[in-house]
Amino acid sequence: MKIAVWGAGAVGLLWAHRLAGFFPGTLLLTRTREQRDKIRAEGLALTGLDGVHRIARNLDVRWSREERLPACDVIFLTVKQTVVPVIAAEVRRVGHSSSDIWLWQNGMGQERLLGDDIDSHRLYRAVTTEGALREGPACVRHTGRGETRVGPVGGESISPLTAGLIRVLVSSGFSIFPDREIDRRAWEKLAINCVINPLTALWNVSNGDLPGREGFSAWMDGILKEVVRVAEAEGIVLSEAELSEKVRAVCRDTAANRSSMLQDLLRGEKTEVDYINGAVGEKGKQHGIPTPFNDRLTLLVHRAEEEGVPEGEDGLSHPPSSG
Repeated sequence: MKIAVWGAGAVGLLWAHRLAGFFPGTLLLTRTREQRDKIRAEGLALTGLDGVHRIARNLDVRWSREERLPACDVIFLTVKQTVVPVIAAEVRRVGHSSSDIWLWQNGMGQERLLGDDIDSHRLYRAVTTEGALREGPACVRHTGRGETRVGPVGGESISPLTAGLIRVLVSSGFSIFPDREIDRRAWEKLAINCVINPLTALWNVSNGDLPGREGFSAWMDGILKEVVRVAEAEGIVLSEAELSEKVRAVCRDTAANRSSMLQDLLRGEKTEVDYINGAVGEKGKQHGIPTPFNDRLTLLVHRAEEEGVPEGEDGLSHPPSSG
């Protein structure tokens, strides 16, 4: 089985390192030639939860824009959601007619961004609560223990290819499970991201410091109420109380993590807010459900994309009224 990991951020590097232990020659596709050359020269270093450093040197590391790339049976698409439509044609080039594609993005709607040429039966959502931090082009740290759920986007049965890969990973001790309720899992993760990503980004704090911020509970309650209402309109039943507990658990279990949205702002890059809080706002409009908390956060994060991480007034002092 030939596996590709497309995207060498924190999640991509974590899984590339893991896969290399069982599938030598796992293809890792980087955004830049510089990162490719660094990993080729030094190997990919992983610092585990136990503090031990391990280096993988048996990866097939390529620049994603190289003309000739090998065909792969399973593709882990770990790029940001904003990049998915840009590389859609290239993803088709790396796969073949029966390749499975695992979508690891934080937001919603990524399957539509790939276009109509890819059969939806080949698409899987991978919803993870694992924490990882990219410490350099060739270095990643595992920062929080979690689990990964994988299920078909179209709600069909899981292919023998994906089922076999999951079995290998489970037998090796990884917490990864097939899940036929993956849409509900995706909504649960969306809800968690709607809270943690923008609030850590705008307050410039790590996940572990978030619950201690003044105003956190009011913002979390307002955000989650909106997500629960919108999800219900989409046919997904969620529990606000359970989501609140999960948000706090993720903050605790990934305490050292800086959210992807905060990291994007610190690097001066575009965030995925349109596919997270913005997606809730758009779905809310379709169903006639007001979403003032998520709308405000989308606006504030866009402002921070232009002006940088707020150092003074962050716009979070006065939460909006609930819709």
